[in-house]
Amino acid sequence: MPKPNSKRKVRTPEEMIADLEAKIAAVKRRAERQKVHRDPALRHVNAAVRAIDKALSVCEDKATRTSLDDARATLGAVLTMHGVTAKGARGTLTPRPRAAVGRVDAERVHAYLREHPGARAEDMSAALGTDSAGLRPALKELREAGRARTEGKARATRYYAASSK
Repeated sequence: MPKPNSKRKVRTPEEMIADLEAKIAAVKRRAERQKVHRDPALRHVNAAVRAIDKALSVCEDKATRTSLDDARATLGAVLTMHGVTAKGARGTLTPRPRAAVGRVDAERVHAYLREHPGARAEDMSAALGTDSAGLRPALKELREAGRARTEGKARATRYYAASSK
């Protein structure tokens, strides 16, 4: 509900047309990107480009790298010819990678629990610079060793160092 004192801007027909043309262009771009998912041949070409990128990342031989670069350029041109815009470091259509986080040492988690009794897993993972998957093994190790205890369930679970309440 608009505020009673706020003034709405009346758009000109040219502004409305420009907005609609931008929406049409966005729909066309989305349709082109979806071609890859619908066309089995383009899916295989895209998979081949990703495989070449992986091979290039580990290849050290200059002749092999040159051949892979040539093959990648050709397959990339096929994707471009079909209106698929290239993304990624080398132009592949790749999903967004997860943040690279490692496993946290159980001693760091135990020290955190001593300083912050009643902490939730979300708080610990943020403070220790990891995600729940990296934190889980350390918490399990501490609980099994009797150095940590829990109260609550699911996201409401609170963790305590064994000697604190």
